[in-house]
Amino acid sequence: MRLWFALVLAGGCAAAGVPGPGGDDNQNTPVDAHVTVPPDACPDTDNDGACNAVDKCVGFDDRIDTDADTVADGCDKCPTADDRIDVNANQIPDCSEAMTRTIDVKKVGTDYWRGWHTAGGASHTNTNDNTLTGTSGSVYNSYFVFSLAGFTATTITDVKLELEVETYAGDANEVISVWDVTTPAATVEASGTNVAIFNDLGGGVKYGMATITAASVSAVTPVPFPLSTQANTDVKAKLGADFVVGLHSDNAPGYVRFSFTSEARIARLVIKYLP
Repeated sequence: MRLWFALVLAGGCAAAGVPGPGGDDNQNTPVDAHVTVPPDACPDTDNDGACNAVDKCVGFDDRIDTDADTVADGCDKCPTADDRIDVNANQIPDCSEAMTRTIDVKKVGTDYWRGWHTAGGASHTNTNDNTLTGTSGSVYNSYFVFSLAGFTATTITDVKLELEVETYAGDANEVISVWDVTTPAATVEASGTNVAIFNDLGGGVKYGMATITAASVSAVTPVPFPLSTQANTDVKAKLGADFVVGLHSDNAPGYVRFSFTSEARIARLVIKYLP
């Protein structure tokens, strides 16, 4: 009688969860439930604590985010700006997307900051906005001033000068070159005779050139002058101030006039930049 009771008690204990013959205290548990996960099941090649499968910036430490924009420095398109700002929702951060700004020739009151200087002794007058360029009795170089006040950019990627042509005379075509100007804008605009300014308007660093023909006078669109990467650099250096370009006719005789006296004519810079 005692033996039968002991057997029943032992069977009840086993059913209640006492380890069975295999050492598993739950006979309904799948065989592999307690298998240890191997160390290489979550590889982390760049050792930043994020598994490769969920690594936001592969090859770099996801935890380093200097500008706190939630994008790790290694994958940050704009290291000093917020990559999350995308006003046009095109999946490109605004800080890395080139924007375009058009700047017309500077105008103070009724005075356009444009004109000419000559080596022939004729006196330049700041109220004379005639932009004669080339040979007409004497040789003339012209200039245009553009105000970059209030303009900020991290990078200038492209600069183009666009000029409407008022009149043309001389050869079958006139090649007009665009030059950097080191003389201060106010000095270039001021009245007087200054051969040094004339030379500055047609010498130094050549930004670009374009060919003008008689057809340019009646053209609906202004003549484009694509400018060099040096112009990009110089525009960047002049942000917040005045930027001046000089124009020279490379083949004589003949001339081009982009504007006459104080009339309104298209003269503008088209600048592509990163904010």
